[in-house]
Amino acid sequence: MLVFKAVKSVFAVFLWKMKYGSGVKAGFPQAMEKVTLEKDREATVILGKKIQNRGAFYLGCKGQGRLSIGAHCFFNTNTSITCMKEIVIGDYCKFGNNLVIVDHDHDFRETGEEFPGEKIEIGDHVWVGAGCTILKGVKIGDHAVIGAGSVVRRDVPAGSVYYDKREAVIL
Repeated sequence: MLVFKAVKSVFAVFLWKMKYGSGVKAGFPQAMEKVTLEKDREATVILGKKIQNRGAFYLGCKGQGRLSIGAHCFFNTNTSITCMKEIVIGDYCKFGNNLVIVDHDHDFRETGEEFPGEKIEIGDHVWVGAGCTILKGVKIGDHAVIGAGSVVRRDVPAGSVYYDKREAVIL
């Protein structure tokens, strides 16, 4: 069964490379199923080796966005990552179910830029609990933990725990 999933994942990555050309770079996936990739012509998606997911996984990279996911990352079911500027996820990160990562807002005030955004950086060995939302401009340091249900809109220092919509706590 695991071999079948790996072969199916490799085939999916091959099809993405055929469809999107040099705009998609991917290492050997471990198990990627039910992945939807939407990528604009000028956007870039880079996937590290041995990425795996369980259940629905949406990757959207629009405009000139740049999405980079490091090696050995795991995404649980119902993950949605939408990139219009830049999102960088480090190596060995684990993400709980019902996750949203979005590097932009919608300009409802009509100030000029339709989708104002800022880069999101997630370090190595970060663990993000279920039901979290990570918003534009956030930097999460290495070995940080984001508690379930958190909305992250401020930087989280390396080695700290961010929970219950409060500031980071260094343990």
